[in-house]
Amino acid sequence: MWLIKNNRGFTLVEVLAAILILSIVSTILFSILVSSKETNNKQLENNDQLTEMSYVLKLITKDMRKTITYDPTNSTFKNRDGSVQYTYIFDTEKNTINRNNEIIATNIHSFSLTRIGDSISINIESNNEHTISTQLSFRSGDGAKDEEKPTK
Repeated sequence: MWLIKNNRGFTLVEVLAAILILSIVSTILFSILVSSKETNNKQLENNDQLTEMSYVLKLITKDMRKTITYDPTNSTFKNRDGSVQYTYIFDTEKNTINRNNEIIATNIHSFSLTRIGDSISINIESNNEHTISTQLSFRSGDGAKDEEKPTK
């Protein structure tokens, strides 16, 4: 009991010093939490954008495997008889990529499908400056040729 001889309590200065230290520490912790949340949100947005762009490439690759020709005038993949058609359109006003009038990617800055010989070059750039470019070739070897007229 010899330790508790002074039971006068804390002085006002000691209480104010403790509150000041607590408020400084809590402000620093709060700013760290806010900063990490903002960084996390930015990373999630980037990941979502990359996922959408990868999905577009996957769809185009899948559609190329189902078809044998590509018409660059309207960005359409189709069979010779026209039975399978996949049309890709970039809407510059809404910044979206549409496949057969269905939105498959948003927040896109630019999108192009370019025919190069028997291949198609694909370029996609998102609004947050991620760019994906690739070149795909038709398996049949005649995908980029103009449609042939049937011979009699």
